[in-house]
Amino acid sequence: MNRFIRRALIGVVLGIVLYVAWVLWSDTARVAEAVRGYSWSAVLIALGLSSVNYLLRFAKWELCLSWLDVRGDGPGDAPQLTVTRSLLIYVAGLSMSVTPGKIGEVLRSWLLRTTDGVQFTRTAPVVIADRLTDFIALVLLSLVGISEFQEYLPVVYVSIALVVIGVIILGSPRLCHAILGALSRLPGIGRVAGAITRLIDSSATLMRLRYLAVLSALSVVGWGLECLGYYVILHGFLGVDASLTLCTFLWSVTTLIGALSFLPGGLGATEGSLALLIARLGVGVSSEIALASTVLIRGCTLWYGELVGALALVLVVRSRAYAAGEARAAEEARASEGPGASSARGE
Repeated sequence: MNRFIRRALIGVVLGIVLYVAWVLWSDTARVAEAVRGYSWSAVLIALGLSSVNYLLRFAKWELCLSWLDVRGDGPGDAPQLTVTRSLLIYVAGLSMSVTPGKIGEVLRSWLLRTTDGVQFTRTAPVVIADRLTDFIALVLLSLVGISEFQEYLPVVYVSIALVVIGVIILGSPRLCHAILGALSRLPGIGRVAGAITRLIDSSATLMRLRYLAVLSALSVVGWGLECLGYYVILHGFLGVDASLTLCTFLWSVTTLIGALSFLPGGLGATEGSLALLIARLGVGVSSEIALASTVLIRGCTLWYGELVGALALVLVVRSRAYAAGEARAAEEARASEGPGASSARGE
């Protein structure tokens, strides 16, 4: 398996270990007690909502590929990229959700480079656009209940500031090139300046306001479905009374808290804040129910994505397109060594 994938998987494994440790520390007996008599159909509904969310996110991925003209007929394009392979590559990226800021999802760009020869730096900015529009969507959704919970305004303010800074910098190639020029004097930066320049150009394409508006709208709907999933999960417990407005506010704000923590997948930060807040603000929500509902909703969102992502990654790595790409890369590596290198090894 490619070194890039192996290193990314190490981060995922560490994230899983942290999550298991958190659940065990939280007392599994209390969770088991809380789910007695639980309406498990709520979990199926939440999984269905998460699935629709992932399809909407795939639509974002496809839109970005079209705006970058990845399926063109020029050098480095991939006119042979099918929707099925694109879907598998997108879903495979979900296996990297348990990485800080989900940055491991650039795995999609690596896979696309291997299977279809598209430059990594050309599609890597799709992850940036995805994260940025996710932030925008979560901020908008958090405003649903912020008037009632103004003590969490700092989280929203910081998120808005990051979004504005991101749009200003990434949407201005001239500013980005000026920053790169200043940094190019540092050791090692000059060697990767060409790759960074390509990243800047692709990022600028996706940072157009009309594109951001479309991507943000899809993100609002997708994250809104997850908020609805949390509402459904909570009401699977008898005696719980929590409005959809409250669930939307809590899920969006605690997800922002997890993102701002820069912990892998927001692990610990999202769970801890969500369990604490729903126990405090929800009617009929004991600490046991708060903990159990948190485990269930994270299972139906984060860990569900990890599972289907891992399965998709296996399918992509075992595909003919991936094998052909690996063989092509190996052949190019041998050719770049030149005949002298082969003679030196006695070949």
